[in-house]
Amino acid sequence: MNRRAFVFLYACTFAFILAILVFYGSVGKQTPGGDSLYLGEKQLVLFETYQTAEQDLYAIELVALLSAKQASKENFEEDFENFFGAYLKKYALTTEDFTLVYTTKDATMMITGKSFKELVYTEEVFTYKIYPSFQITIPWETEEDKALFS
Repeated sequence: MNRRAFVFLYACTFAFILAILVFYGSVGKQTPGGDSLYLGEKQLVLFETYQTAEQDLYAIELVALLSAKQASKENFEEDFENFFGAYLKKYALTTEDFTLVYTTKDATMMITGKSFKELVYTEEVFTYKIYPSFQITIPWETEEDKALFS
């Protein structure tokens, strides 16, 4: 081969390697979603927000169960509401009042609580709002216990 062919071959090889580097160097900027590191990053943030909201709802339900177990049987409703409010403030879940409904049926007491103030989870792209509520059932151990709450 002559020298001109080698020079042309080296120039083509250099241009090809340079084109590959430029192409793969700019692929990250062309991915859907902008500057995100990987696909699905925003969806993971959405799922993490849902998980945080579910953890808060579960914590409210556990606070209600704990409050029901600690309330005295003589003054159950007032004690329950005091313990419930104190635990909500302690764990910074929500300080808003819940509407509580007490229902006694078949040797059990059902407590239903609903809040009309939403819990708001704000992220960069979206806002998730949910109204916290719970429903717990407490079994009565004796007929005397049932008579105290009737």
